[in-house]
Amino acid sequence: MGDEYVPTIPNGLCTRGDPPVECGRSGSRLGRTPGGRRFGRWYASWPWGRAGCALKDARAEASASASASASAAVARAEKGIADANASATASREAALTPDLKAQRDTALAEPAPAKPLHMDEESARGATGSVQYFLELYRYAYMTGDTTELAAMSEDGCVFCNSVIDQATELHKEGGWANRWEQDITNIRYYEKLEGYNYNLIHVHISYGQMTWFYPDSGPSVAEPDEDRELKLGVRYINGRWMIGEGEVIPK
Repeated sequence: MGDEYVPTIPNGLCTRGDPPVECGRSGSRLGRTPGGRRFGRWYASWPWGRAGCALKDARAEASASASASASAAVARAEKGIADANASATASREAALTPDLKAQRDTALAEPAPAKPLHMDEESARGATGSVQYFLELYRYAYMTGDTTELAAMSEDGCVFCNSVIDQATELHKEGGWANRWEQDITNIRYYEKLEGYNYNLIHVHISYGQMTWFYPDSGPSVAEPDEDRELKLGVRYINGRWMIGEGEVIPK
């Protein structure tokens, strides 16, 4: 996602504390030198040559046996993990009431947010449109577990972005989800780069409705409506699009 970007935003842009809150096997390929088969027959015609070949064959058989045993152990371990995951998934499904299943299915079926017009322009409206889209993706990630677009517009060093992505991914990995909540951007301001800084600053005022997350093992978690919450985001234009470099929730 472009050159590494670690912004230094006044007062810091830290993470928001809570959500809105293979087993590889190495192998070698054995080659054979030209004429190797003929040399092998000649070598084995001598008594010590036959003994050497026998020892070599025994070692090869032992190595193959050990490799097969290791492969079988890996296969058993992988099957055990898959069975345990399937069992855990079945248990979570059984614990959901018909109403909760319907809520989950509705959340997972949430359509991806539409990209605003002009969001890829290198302009104030391009930057603010990109931030609006990012905030829509923020909600979408918690509802569906799909963080692809969110990650695509987040810089590698964005702690705030990575926190959101990790939390949404973990929530869905555990079989959870978030219901759709209302959010209304009441004001958004774009600031040109200050001398000595390599980002543009966006201030957003946003009001959130009640938020509910569901964790199959512990039940729902509810956050009450939050009016006129201010966010501060550092953005910059890279390779034809606006990227989020960091974010912070401003304390009231």
